[in-house]
Amino acid sequence: MKKHYLLLLLSFFTIVGFSQNLVSPFQSGYYGPGNLGVRDLAHPIKSGLFVSDYNIFVSSDRFKNIEGDVIDGFGPVPFKIDISAYINTLMFTYASEKLEVLGGGRYMAIIAPSFRTAGIETALGRIHHDKGIDARAAGFGDLAIAPAYFSWELGKFDITAGYMFVAPTGRYNTGADDNIGLGYWSHLIQSAFYFYPLPQKATAIMVMPTYEFHGKIKDARVTPGSRLSMEYGVSQYFSPRFDLALQGGHIWQVGDDSGIGVYWDKSHKDKSNMFSIGAGYWLLPEMLYANLKWAKTYGERQNFALNTFEGQIVFVPQFKKKESKSRIDQTINQ
Repeated sequence: MKKHYLLLLLSFFTIVGFSQNLVSPFQSGYYGPGNLGVRDLAHPIKSGLFVSDYNIFVSSDRFKNIEGDVIDGFGPVPFKIDISAYINTLMFTYASEKLEVLGGGRYMAIIAPSFRTAGIETALGRIHHDKGIDARAAGFGDLAIAPAYFSWELGKFDITAGYMFVAPTGRYNTGADDNIGLGYWSHLIQSAFYFYPLPQKATAIMVMPTYEFHGKIKDARVTPGSRLSMEYGVSQYFSPRFDLALQGGHIWQVGDDSGIGVYWDKSHKDKSNMFSIGAGYWLLPEMLYANLKWAKTYGERQNFALNTFEGQIVFVPQFKKKESKSRIDQTINQ
């Protein structure tokens, strides 16, 4: 249910070695809109374990400055860049029985380890004797843990909300050229609101705000500014097994970078917007679901223009009898 934001900024400004022993001024945070599917935080249809395998492939060949202009050179020196990255996240989600103490809501807990790779190729005029930079990094990324999420089903509405923290378990050292983690603790407060206009819940309309704040970067006197994202989308089942989804989102840096190690202009805050379309199919009803999604960013400021392809598999182990009629069955003959 929860996904990382792919850190292409790490591959650009850290793998290249932006400045020896200096923190990169480009801190993207952990979470990014669009990685979660439209229904990923909907009220669970049953209790038990849910296993989701997310595979995200991201590419970019443009970086935009604070005015939104593509950086294609530094003065008279032309500049080209080609970045690619891959993240695999295996997410385990536990959902409780409906609890009377929560007014019929469910308690949820999530743990999500990840493995990621990132690579960069650059060409910077005639610097380096016409040789560009070609760098790669791979390893286990930061670990996301959500100790407390809660979800309620209220007629035509679902509400899910909770807290997640991200431990800096991925490799990071300030000034290193093979970093794969962020190097700081992140904390996320998230809520998801769903409206189902039809009784069968074949149509879902979602709005999901997320607020993220951070701790100090390891071995540096810099604390990245907080971030706010807003996502929205529509998911439509056309049969008990097949659905399509449209999704949009925005993310803004809302807090200033702080600390005596900040040497850049703190008034330059990044932002980005995204749009995605996806299709899903239940290969085995109520047990195995597959989803493919394409996403693209636009209107970037101090950020990369990204193209993303994502493949998701959801496995629902059948440890016990069903509690009730599933949401998929409820979409029949919508």
